[in-house]
Amino acid sequence: MTSFLKKNYLIIFISAYSFLINWFSGNLGVMPIDTFAFFDSGFSILKNKFPIRDFWISTGLIVDYFQAGFFYIFGFNWKSYIFHASVINVIATCSFYYFLKCLNFKSFIIFIYCISFATLCYPVSGTPFAYLHSYVFSLISIFLFYIGIVKENNLIWFCSPFIFFLSFFSMQVPSAYIIIILLIFTFYYFYIFKRLDNFKFFVLGSITSLLLFIIFLFLTKTPFQDIIYQYFLFPISIGEGRITSDTSAYVRFSDQLNIKRIFGDFKFLQFFYFSLLLIFVYSSIKKNNKLFILNLLILITSLFFFFNQLNQANQIYIFSLIPILASIINANIINLKTNKRLIFIIIFILIFSTVKYHIRYNLDRKFLDIERLDKSFAVDASKIDLKFKYLKWITPQFDDPNKELELINLALKKIDNDKRNKVLITHYQFFSLLLDDDLNMLNRWYVWDNNSHPVENHKYYSIYKNFVNKKIKQNKINVIYMLGSKNEMPFSKIQKYFDNLCFKNYIIVENNFTQHEIIECKN
Repeated sequence: MTSFLKKNYLIIFISAYSFLINWFSGNLGVMPIDTFAFFDSGFSILKNKFPIRDFWISTGLIVDYFQAGFFYIFGFNWKSYIFHASVINVIATCSFYYFLKCLNFKSFIIFIYCISFATLCYPVSGTPFAYLHSYVFSLISIFLFYIGIVKENNLIWFCSPFIFFLSFFSMQVPSAYIIIILLIFTFYYFYIFKRLDNFKFFVLGSITSLLLFIIFLFLTKTPFQDIIYQYFLFPISIGEGRITSDTSAYVRFSDQLNIKRIFGDFKFLQFFYFSLLLIFVYSSIKKNNKLFILNLLILITSLFFFFNQLNQANQIYIFSLIPILASIINANIINLKTNKRLIFIIIFILIFSTVKYHIRYNLDRKFLDIERLDKSFAVDASKIDLKFKYLKWITPQFDDPNKELELINLALKKIDNDKRNKVLITHYQFFSLLLDDDLNMLNRWYVWDNNSHPVENHKYYSIYKNFVNKKIKQNKINVIYMLGSKNEMPFSKIQKYFDNLCFKNYIIVENNFTQHEIIECKN
């Protein structure tokens, strides 16, 4: 045991830090629409209600099933939720660790880069988040590619397609861009270096992962048509609208192309990116050299990570590219045998940027839009339920967290006392788990801008409308509840989705909580 610890002390320490930094960050603050996106959905899987088949999603299929697994193993509570995100941070950091080992860095340098990466990766969110899962698995795919060409290990090439599947079915982008780029580089590598054994295992891994996915669809009875619309066609329409600057798009790509956004928000990323680009252009590395391939791969994939971030309606989550870019610059400086003092400059800027973004995102919680809120006003979320032990509740939607918790507790009591078949439409997607009740969620998210589901005038509106009506009839729903911050969940927004249904409406809490009984329509 002692010899094992001596041999592996560095990765053990890095793993522990990766877990704890995310655990700390994830327990501070809440953005309901993002924070709880996979809470009830993970719980529902264990109650035989599956994403795509039973409720509309456009992202996060793998994240739902991962969370179901963590709930099953560690219990139905907030700790299991944070544990999930923390473990993903550990896996990402350990993958980066082995990638750095292949660059032949000394232990102290590996330590600095891994600590920076662990600080800037998953803790910006702290809780399971589809974009971050996809981003992490995309990075792992890149790390595995380089480890594979260095080690020429058949097992690594066999596993790579599985990581492709995990990244894509966590979130379609940025994974789709990265997978296409990696496939081009992979076939180029096989062609140039004639690694036929590696190629055979890569193909075998691809076929196996595809077969497992088909088996998964069969076992979960997920309609193929539904997965095509929900996971492919509708999300493509979202991205298409943003890129073409459609007036209905929540975020327009053209609006992101300004100096403040590109060079202000991404200044440290840009510094390391253009430094690597200059080194790449300057260097005299032979084109078939493995470091040349890595340089080109990192430059191209980073560009697509930038593009994807600009085209999304989220806070920045790609800061962990900073230690990756810095490490590649470091490897090139060593390879070129240039002035090694440059490495100290790179590491100094890396540490400075890591501390800056740690304060802003992990401590001030900018990702949750609570950067300017006084965190001392956060309250213990166990006031809702003991299952939320450790969570410090404060949100950007309510000035007084205690008032928000009073509203949630009122809703919990009201819904729990109603024994009819019901639907709850809310961003507080934890009611089903807390009440151990099937609240027949229709969507993962409820926003009215073609961002989470099609609204009127969208080309897939009729598909979504048919899906919702089918679930209402199939589950014999008697009443719909709507809960949110001020005017966040207006009934007028969803009433038009229902065919041949009439409602008797009740206001329980003005602008926050309403009840809508389905009644027989009068002729």
